[in-house]
Amino acid sequence: AESPAFQRTQASHSKTGCVFRAARDYLASVYGEPAKKHPVAVRSKIVKAEPADNVVVKAEPADDDVLDAALNGGGCDLSAAPSSSAAAALQLEPVTVLDQLIRTMLSQNTTDATSIRAFRELKRRYPRWESVRTASAANVADAIRVGGLADVKAERIQVILNYLYEKRGGELSLEYLHDEPDDEKIKAFLKQFKGVGPKTISCVLLFALRRADFPVDTHVWKISLALRWIPKSATREQAYDLLNSAIPDDIKFDLHVLLVEHGKNVAGNDPGAELRRIASH
Repeated sequence: AESPAFQRTQASHSKTGCVFRAARDYLASVYGEPAKKHPVAVRSKIVKAEPADNVVVKAEPADDDVLDAALNGGGCDLSAAPSSSAAAALQLEPVTVLDQLIRTMLSQNTTDATSIRAFRELKRRYPRWESVRTASAANVADAIRVGGLADVKAERIQVILNYLYEKRGGELSLEYLHDEPDDEKIKAFLKQFKGVGPKTISCVLLFALRRADFPVDTHVWKISLALRWIPKSATREQAYDLLNSAIPDDIKFDLHVLLVEHGKNVAGNDPGAELRRIASH
């Protein structure tokens, strides 16, 4: 059952989205507009059909920040002139729903930098998801070892790939989810897989399917607690439900990206005095 504090916070949030808009505008003034950091060239690379052969950059590897932005809305400034390798990544790196799902699974319990390296090494060794599916679990784990919990993650990735292979007639793709209008059905489908929790599902909805969803990672959770957007007792799962019901759909992408970037740039996810003044509830 929801606590009285949780219910009071829900009621308060339901009155207005102004506090969230104020936070979004302030953070955008500090870090720049997310639309500039994630140009259409990257954000529109959601394809309707997974390529038969996933293209990977085989020459000089792209900057970690560029790959992070292409795959999950990371906070690098893509409005700056990219290096030649970064430009190659923007042109060649496919961003599919399955890419996003597995990339986010690899990000669990590790840093962005190591999860990016794990994903890139996995794609370097196995350019097609079919080759990941048929490889030995030990070899897949070895490819993603840098990201931690490699054996567990490798097993879970292969379970998903084998499920798709069996249920989708050998098609290792989740692009058909673009055509499912009901987000709750997508959540229920993805939730059945071990290792695919609310944050991972929310990242898939927001970054791959471009739905109005608000992932709650550690940065977002701790900053939201500090700003009293959620009760002190709120778990990340409760925070996800509360914030998604409160934050206006049109700023969910921006506010998530900006809060994550802010969390990475301050000590202890401290919102700072100005953000507290503007956006504390």
